[in-house]
Amino acid sequence: MLTSEDIKNIIGRKVKQLRTQRGLTQEKLAEYIGLQPQTIAKIETGKRFISADVLSKLCNFFDVVPCVFFTIPETKFNSQDLDYISQINSNIKEIFKILSEK
Repeated sequence: MLTSEDIKNIIGRKVKQLRTQRGLTQEKLAEYIGLQPQTIAKIETGKRFISADVLSKLCNFFDVVPCVFFTIPETKFNSQDLDYISQINSNIKEIFKILSEK
């Protein structure tokens, strides 16, 4: 059974994984999404849970869907995986746009 601490750790590891895959420091990521570097550090170490607002900013910045942050920490995404996830995200956005226009 997952605890809230487990979930914070899973999300934190994913944030760190995506950040390092992009070659970003905690400071740069914080700057890009409007947080303090200490906040990024606390998120990545599982000491702080993210709000829906921060989740949205991270999704938009990394161009991923929210479920990416809830995957098993051992899952490693290579650049091809990230491109595929980005393509799926774009397709979902396009479908949502089409549906909202009707």
